[in-house]
Amino acid sequence: MITLKLQSTFEPILGKSKISKKLAQQVDQAATDLKTVTIQGPPGSGKTFIAQLIHGKSELKEGFFTEIDCTQLPHDHEQLVKQISVIPLSGKGTLLLDNVEFLSVKQLNKLIEYIRETEATNPQYLASKSKVRIILASAKQIKIPGLEVHHIKLFALAQRRVDIPEFANYFVEKFCRERQRQPLEINQASLRRLISYDYPGNLVELEGVLKRAVMMTPTEKTFIPEQLLWSLESPKNSFRLDLLNQLPWLRQFLLSKWWPEGFWILVMALFIPVTISGFFGSENRSESIILNLFWAWWWTFSLLLFPIIGRLWCSVCPFMITGEWVRKLSLWIWPRQLLPWPTKWLNKWGAWFVWVSFTLIYLWEKLWDLPHTPYLSASLLLIITAGAVIGSVIYERRLWCRYLCPIGGMNGMFAKLSMIELRSSQQVCGSQCSVFACQDGSDDTLLTFPEALSTEGQATEGCPLHLIPSKLQDNRNCVLCMGCLKGCPNRSVQLNLRFPANDLLHNHQGFWAEVALLLLLFGGVFVHYSSSLFNWLKLKDVHLDSQHLLTAIPVIAMLLSIPFFATYLTHQVSRKIDREMPDYLTVIYVYLPMTLMLNLVYYLPSAVVEAGNILPIIANNFGYSGVGLPVFAWSMDVAVFLQEILLLSAIPLSISLLFKITNRPFLSNLPHSLLITGLPLIFLQLI
Repeated sequence: MITLKLQSTFEPILGKSKISKKLAQQVDQAATDLKTVTIQGPPGSGKTFIAQLIHGKSELKEGFFTEIDCTQLPHDHEQLVKQISVIPLSGKGTLLLDNVEFLSVKQLNKLIEYIRETEATNPQYLASKSKVRIILASAKQIKIPGLEVHHIKLFALAQRRVDIPEFANYFVEKFCRERQRQPLEINQASLRRLISYDYPGNLVELEGVLKRAVMMTPTEKTFIPEQLLWSLESPKNSFRLDLLNQLPWLRQFLLSKWWPEGFWILVMALFIPVTISGFFGSENRSESIILNLFWAWWWTFSLLLFPIIGRLWCSVCPFMITGEWVRKLSLWIWPRQLLPWPTKWLNKWGAWFVWVSFTLIYLWEKLWDLPHTPYLSASLLLIITAGAVIGSVIYERRLWCRYLCPIGGMNGMFAKLSMIELRSSQQVCGSQCSVFACQDGSDDTLLTFPEALSTEGQATEGCPLHLIPSKLQDNRNCVLCMGCLKGCPNRSVQLNLRFPANDLLHNHQGFWAEVALLLLLFGGVFVHYSSSLFNWLKLKDVHLDSQHLLTAIPVIAMLLSIPFFATYLTHQVSRKIDREMPDYLTVIYVYLPMTLMLNLVYYLPSAVVEAGNILPIIANNFGYSGVGLPVFAWSMDVAVFLQEILLLSAIPLSISLLFKITNRPFLSNLPHSLLITGLPLIFLQLI
């Protein structure tokens, strides 16, 4: 295919990246003489555009610009020369040979030789002093021995993300002019989608997508709807819905002062008197405020919400709030530089500290009967609060919350099952951001995009847990405080709705300390149901209390270790059947949903039967009868029914996760499938 057109005008190179600036210099240098130019670049990267730009800047700009697609040329040498002979070499201009890589070396040499011979022997050419520059374009490197050339290399659009906004605006303005309509704007949601995509077709693909989007945008619209860019889907955003775009009021709320600081006051107004009531209030479980709120309300509803909102509780956690307030007070009294985190030590031992802490909590809870002892329950809350305070007054940000808090460790592990995730576009952050507010903090940032809210680009101190949203691999550490959302000047932050347990299915990185915590929480359910288990096994005179420590501690240790031995031996059987079965560290996370549901099964009766009595309980503690106050409680039969539903639903959920994680056939997964089926059936006998 041969195309011929006169090129009297040219447009400047688009883009302000280092690559674009270097490309502009190469074009200017190539335009100073008429040496042959070789352009190397992937398909759609703009080789023809660069060739036209060189032509338009050279002394040949008043002449013709001819493009030949070498894939359309005949393979026969004589036919090749015959077709090439129609090129108007008697004039001035530029000849672009595109897709040169499809020619053999012999064909390319013959082609160049023919053109050079024509230049030297054609009388008309000599008489008119015609000049023709040859530009060779290819997806591969072109080597022409003995010929001095200008070599220009074009990069894929995915390597020039900094330039995508300018490219996009250029194409949109161009197509709006062609259709004689008012220029359309590209909002931040659409721009984020444009930047996040990898563009296998490079500039040609971007141009085609935006041309279609301009054509399909209704005339009354002033911006391109994100839905029209549906084909530009980053793999990381597959099967996800950004709630901040779908629910504008949610963005406004999360950017407001109400979240999370406004809730801190409400939480502390509840936490302080409730904790005090543990020391001075009623000691009866049915009359204690702290026992009702902590064991019936908090445990049940936090476990229930993990699969939905992940670690959100940590944003309004009273332990953390106390630590933050005490730190601010201490810095006001004694201004000083807080210490940086000992990250190396924490990464190695922090999660094991969480495991040890939770083990001690289980022993304390069971042996001293914390669920029925108000002052001990209050003491547990104060001990965890003390840890947060100590970490906050010594170290910067929230070291305790990320590495050492036992409740935070549990929350982070179960957050991997959440349907909500906070992420940001790595491509947008890497190519557009120069503030780094999410990581290091910043002052107020002036935003220039049209739909920017006045509350965006706020001054922040950076992520309190030292996280970077664009580098998050899972939900384990993010507490959804939205500091990154408030400080981001590019609307890169996304709050996505996704499939549950998605963190476990894609590039999940498990580690032994977290697995130990998972198995501990799994074993804790056996400890909770120890009385029912001993009765079911007809074991008498087994006492798990502080009066029988020497026998109780080993028994509790055995109960806590049941899940490890059961799952490990089962996995060894699976490996005997199939040597390609993933390792234990990978497969054990299949039991994470079951661990959550078994713990929820244990606490559910307290929520169903006891939690609804909270208003009369509060009234009784303040000297009132509480008669006539609403009670939201159901019978134990309702609780048992809900427990059975949860236990039975845990089986298909866990088995489906098993097959997705292992990606092995039925027989290979049979041992784990039998264990997953058997465990809930056992607990059906214990509830």
